[in-house]
Amino acid sequence: MDSVMSFLLGALSLFYPLLIASVLLFGYAFVKRSWVGMVVCAVLLYPNAWFVSMHPPFPWVIYTPFIPIMFATIFYLMKRRRLRTN
Repeated sequence: MDSVMSFLLGALSLFYPLLIASVLLFGYAFVKRSWVGMVVCAVLLYPNAWFVSMHPPFPWVIYTPFIPIMFATIFYLMKRRRLRTN
């Protein structure tokens, strides 16, 4: 796992592109209420959260991908309830 993350963030220099993509996708998915977009946002945010959590002052950052996952769960349940009532 360490070698994969160091390759993604170090050799390919994907730290900022992944961070920007996940923030933009979070905003888009939040406005559109898309649970799939939130899940993709969490997947894109995970390597950055993993990298930043390795620094001693920020061990809690590894839990930030759970925020889009919680929104995805809420949006999915809202969509399922809406489909069931129609």
